[in-house]
Amino acid sequence: MPVILFTGCQFGDINVNPNAPTDAPVNVLLPAAQANLSYGINGDIAQFNSIFLQQIGGVENIYLSVGQYDLNGNLAARVWDGNLYPGSMNDLSVIIRKAGELNAPHYRGVARIMMATALGQAVDLWNNVPYSEAFRGNTPNGRVVQPRYDQAAALYDTVQTLLSQGIVDLQATTSTFSPGRDDLVYGGNRPRWILAARALKARYFNHLSKVNPEQSARQALEQIQAGTFTGNADDARIVFGNTVDAAGPWFRYLVGSFGNGVRAGEFFVNLLNTRSDPRLPFYVRANTTGAPFVGTPAGVSRPAASQLGGYINRPEAPANFITFVETKFIEAEANLRLGRRAEAAAAYNAAVAASINKVTAPIPAFSLVTSTTANQAYIRQFGSETAETITLDKIFTEKYIGLYLEPEAWTDWRRSITADRPNGVPALTLASSSQQFTSGRFPRRWPYPLSEVQQNRANVEAQGANNTIIDRVFWDR
Repeated sequence: MPVILFTGCQFGDINVNPNAPTDAPVNVLLPAAQANLSYGINGDIAQFNSIFLQQIGGVENIYLSVGQYDLNGNLAARVWDGNLYPGSMNDLSVIIRKAGELNAPHYRGVARIMMATALGQAVDLWNNVPYSEAFRGNTPNGRVVQPRYDQAAALYDTVQTLLSQGIVDLQATTSTFSPGRDDLVYGGNRPRWILAARALKARYFNHLSKVNPEQSARQALEQIQAGTFTGNADDARIVFGNTVDAAGPWFRYLVGSFGNGVRAGEFFVNLLNTRSDPRLPFYVRANTTGAPFVGTPAGVSRPAASQLGGYINRPEAPANFITFVETKFIEAEANLRLGRRAEAAAAYNAAVAASINKVTAPIPAFSLVTSTTANQAYIRQFGSETAETITLDKIFTEKYIGLYLEPEAWTDWRRSITADRPNGVPALTLASSSQQFTSGRFPRRWPYPLSEVQQNRANVEAQGANNTIIDRVFWDR
């Protein structure tokens, strides 16, 4: 897996003004865009979402505030202004344009898939966002300083179109230039990119489970059946390197101030403890005194709680975009919604086994070794469902564990909320401070960035009044 070296975890040096497109070649822009997007998805997005989801808990500074549901526009701007719009998405728009001019569809295909990933993430956080006018500074049509906001449902169609176009581009028999080592995800392996594109299409169809349960399930399964990941080795991810200077997002944040600001979440630790989950010591570092695994409650500072474990807290920890484990859980859920219970159980069992095998692989630096006995015991109890025993609650609960610290887990939890499950699956408890910041309700989206409110106020205000942290994105009904 290729690696790229950066001197810091803030990518300000490669973020560019959307109204002043760079003249850098596509092979320079691509790794910069991929790294920037990875640091966004596996940085603030994953951190704040995972705090909301109580997989981790904030114990000081902004992280404690987020745990108390005080996510403000300044914090939201760190992702919007840093990793997404003037960062990765701007670079990707330049690649898409330049690759078309250069007759390099293989570059354009990868860029379109990455753009779909970034745009889908933006919609899942904010609902309506700019896109159609967001990068007009990169085209001959003239610049747009204050881009209008497109409707979220239409942007989901755009996500699917980008992914479909990306597949076609990557299937092109000729391309003037093709990605190679500059592609940090697959090293230029086009067949794997096509598998990833179909997995992403399945993800975004599956997100529409509350909009149209049957159709979204059928469409997700169509993409999986067309051919996607077959094992953990196919995961779309970046492994940055195994030294501090070349480390991936989570390690770089954990060795800085962020590492003092978060601890394992009490809900998550208790859930895994009650299930004797063999992934717990890999996800959460054992304490040397007292109880080995202790979490911090939602919205409460407990600095003595356990730190994050070796699976994520190491330089070479994978920074995922989408994985085989997630795709199998999508397959399980979609089949179950269509009444295909045996197929749902088989996909679910495969997802659980794949997660256990991946997470509990030996990590010598942390003295973490695989316990085959514990793994087999867990799979017998929680990963051996049948057509008679499989349920949606089991799928959502195991996916919550398997997608530890991945932003997608918060999307799933929001989708799991129904009249019968008002606290989602698994059932979370409101932070003790929820009355102060959210009137006793769970966060369901991110606030618009303060920079947008200040610089693009008319378009932000055109979205209406229902754009607070307790309002919902379009698919969350």
